[in-house]
Amino acid sequence: MSRALGFASARPWSWLGCRVALVSLWLVCSGCSQWLPEMVPFGAVTSPDAKRSLNGLGYHRVMWEAAGARCFTPQVLSPRLNEMDVIVLVGQTFAPPGQAARDWLEQWLAARPGRTVIYFGRDFNAELFYRRETLSQLPAPAQPRGAELLALREAAEFNQRLGQVPDAAYCEWFYLDSQQPEQVVRDFRGRWAAEHPRLTFSGGQWPVHTRLLPPDDPGVQQRASEQYAARQESEPLRPANAPRTAASQGGGASFWHPEELSDAQAFQEALDEAPTSEILLAGQQGPPLLFRLRSPRFPDSQIMIVANGAPLLNGTLVQPLFHRVGELLIDSCLPAERVALLAFDQRGLMISQASEQDARGAGLEMLMVWPLSAITMPAALLGIIVCASLLPILGRPQPLVHSSISDFGLHIEAIGRMLYEGRDLNHARSAIAAYYRQVRGEPPPEWLAALPTEEHPP
Repeated sequence: MSRALGFASARPWSWLGCRVALVSLWLVCSGCSQWLPEMVPFGAVTSPDAKRSLNGLGYHRVMWEAAGARCFTPQVLSPRLNEMDVIVLVGQTFAPPGQAARDWLEQWLAARPGRTVIYFGRDFNAELFYRRETLSQLPAPAQPRGAELLALREAAEFNQRLGQVPDAAYCEWFYLDSQQPEQVVRDFRGRWAAEHPRLTFSGGQWPVHTRLLPPDDPGVQQRASEQYAARQESEPLRPANAPRTAASQGGGASFWHPEELSDAQAFQEALDEAPTSEILLAGQQGPPLLFRLRSPRFPDSQIMIVANGAPLLNGTLVQPLFHRVGELLIDSCLPAERVALLAFDQRGLMISQASEQDARGAGLEMLMVWPLSAITMPAALLGIIVCASLLPILGRPQPLVHSSISDFGLHIEAIGRMLYEGRDLNHARSAIAAYYRQVRGEPPPEWLAALPTEEHPP
């Protein structure tokens, strides 16, 4: 472990610890004041949802950056990923990656040594975990309603998982078993537990529902074979396995389907060519929590399979156990300079032969990407309001009143304005009296003589 032992004393991780402490305080404050399901999709990787969501990966990204890597958020499997060293697959669905996507990723791993693919299961929800921990902190009158909302959310999660992955399935990288009850792991074994005793004595708890089991385990392969045989007997007329979707041939969407290994030959090849696993962390009496896969198909690279997102999501990174496992997971991928956080949902992973364009540098489109969008959008709205206020009032046109330069009344008004601005009453009286004598040939009017005389004009 070249750099793992330096995490506790390295300055970037000390800085990260302060950040996580602040996040913990924010979570406590926000969690006690709001008790509603999040509207942000699970596994958000882009700002601002990536950091403000309990199920986001914003602070997992901060951990990568503290380790010296640059993070990107592509949306498709394309040649742009050839520049990456690590791909973190963020499944926003309970289903695993499709067969064509797995093939593409294995080819990507084989293209250059030292690469890593990280996949974690969807069965864990950091929001539910956090709500259970903080239910007792609600005011006593609000606790029954909080428990009711929590139960409703758990039921929705269960129905969603049952609808997407109804049965156990062999997925080449792991055996997905969704039929087991939830288990909370408190005691740990494996390589990481032996090398880092703090994991064992941290007092943390890791809940696991859906099991992701190593694909090369003899017991797992026996269960998969029996399940496949039983399915063949119950559905003998099912058509043979289709090709590995159009995505592997030139582009398209790759999504998982329970029948992707329905052909007997393809299923047996998947068992025979299963990658070799190494258990890094597991429960003493429970399933594997994190294991590494290696294969002759990608001899100098690796696939990291995590049981669920507990050591990656914002809502649980504040726990010492999950924070430490997250550090070790990142350290097992170093040195890595570029990391891709690639999220996918039930529509699957898109595969493209053309390199994906960076949305942040696509001309004026960059103004629509965070954080510039937080400035440009309000500025655009303000500009619309200003333009609307400057528009002329609609209605029938009216002729403008034009002043004639031959109007003698304008001359009189100008002389009166000048006399008024001069503030000299004696001069004004003499000027008006001169006008009556010289121009009109009349004596000055009585009202002019009645005006007071200033002894000390200003």
